[in-house]
Amino acid sequence: MKTDKIEELFEGMKDQLDIHEPSDNHKIRFLKKLQEEESEKVVSIQPKTTYWLKAISIAASISIIFGVSFLAITFDPNKEVELATVSIQMEETQSFFTSAIEVQLEEINKVSSPETTKIVTDAMTQLEKLESDYETLKKDLFKSGNDKRVISAMIRNFQKRANLLENVLQKINDINNFKTSRNENTII
Repeated sequence: MKTDKIEELFEGMKDQLDIHEPSDNHKIRFLKKLQEEESEKVVSIQPKTTYWLKAISIAASISIIFGVSFLAITFDPNKEVELATVSIQMEETQSFFTSAIEVQLEEINKVSSPETTKIVTDAMTQLEKLESDYETLKKDLFKSGNDKRVISAMIRNFQKRANLLENVLQKINDINNFKTSRNENTII
């Protein structure tokens, strides 16, 4: 039989190789050394990562709390925006119509009479309806983010209220004038 080259190599190194079995506690000592090295690595790395992890989690928690509280305070789905908050020109427009409507209401109260009570009552009912529509438009303005169509509808609402009161005032004046002119023709 031919001898294999590997076997020849081992035969030549026979005296140089360690062929003794390790002691029984060798495995225990080896595992103990491994555990000691791992615990040294964990101990040296853990404080740094734990510190940063805690700091980042605390900062994130605080920012989430502030963000949620800010949104809860500022966001109101039923919040209404006035026409005056859109721009300076819209503020002037709202101020003009508001003062004109107030003047017309005062004038109606001055010239109204028992004969015109029905007209005034009907006008106030229509005015309340227009004001209710305006409240809805204010909510729409907030939701739409100052949409020009909503702004235009708000201005038209003011115009309708002013025109309504102007027409009522004209009718009251006509009734009062008719009453006065009819009484002038009456002979006692």
